[in-house]
Amino acid sequence: MTTYFIGDIHGYYNEFISLLKKINFDYENDKLWITGDLIARGPDSIKVLYFLYSIKKSIKLVLGNHDLYLIFLILNPKNNDINDKKILDLLTNKKIIFIVKNWLKYQPLIQYDKKKKILMSHAGIPPQWDNIEIILSAANEAKNIISSKNNIFFLDYINNEKYQINDWKKNTLVGFKRFNYIINGLTKMRYCYLDGTLEMFTKKAPNDINSKTLKPWFWIPNILYKKYTIFFGHWSDLQGGEYTQKNIIGLDTGCCWGNKLTIYSWEKKQFYNIKCII
Repeated sequence: MTTYFIGDIHGYYNEFISLLKKINFDYENDKLWITGDLIARGPDSIKVLYFLYSIKKSIKLVLGNHDLYLIFLILNPKNNDINDKKILDLLTNKKIIFIVKNWLKYQPLIQYDKKKKILMSHAGIPPQWDNIEIILSAANEAKNIISSKNNIFFLDYINNEKYQINDWKKNTLVGFKRFNYIINGLTKMRYCYLDGTLEMFTKKAPNDINSKTLKPWFWIPNILYKKYTIFFGHWSDLQGGEYTQKNIIGLDTGCCWGNKLTIYSWEKKQFYNIKCII
């Protein structure tokens, strides 16, 4: 059995399938971890979701910010004011609605392998979280809210994305503010201030910004960054591992911007990629 990790697919079905063929992925024995953002931007989000649902026993995924938005739209059809035809096609497809309501919305925000000492989320692990139990508990709290019938915090979060909580306040947050921080940290984070609080707006690569007050989240000291191998996606400007230390592996290599879709083999410690066509 081989364990693979893949970055943000973003609806690039043909490239995704070609990459699985390139590594001779064994659907019976291998396991594929996916960093989230399965849909949007690319041409074939419907095919990606169909396929992932059909091989759900072979994969472990986390939800990304685009996936959360799709879940919100399908759970709240009356609130939609969407002009993007690719998204509209998802919202009117009965099988996609079934997949989202019965499978996708129940997926976690963190994947964890205690034996291999692996952590994976869409955006990374916030520097203010230095305890594995807090990370797992917080991610589970958010998952339960997203997937429950009483998911008002989730709906309010998507409706009020400009209202951003960026400080964990030593685990004292409650209610909506707590949920807001968890989602920000696990699905949207890129930069942090020097005290570890989140900065939610800067997207460029570290070499392209001139700031004495901001650092990429993985440059802020945290004991867990040394104890675990951390996989994440979300930040295509990093172009993989140019800025991270060896055991923090960014896998969003910008497929949706005409760059590459990337897979990493845990056992071989090897990257595989394929050029994406836009």
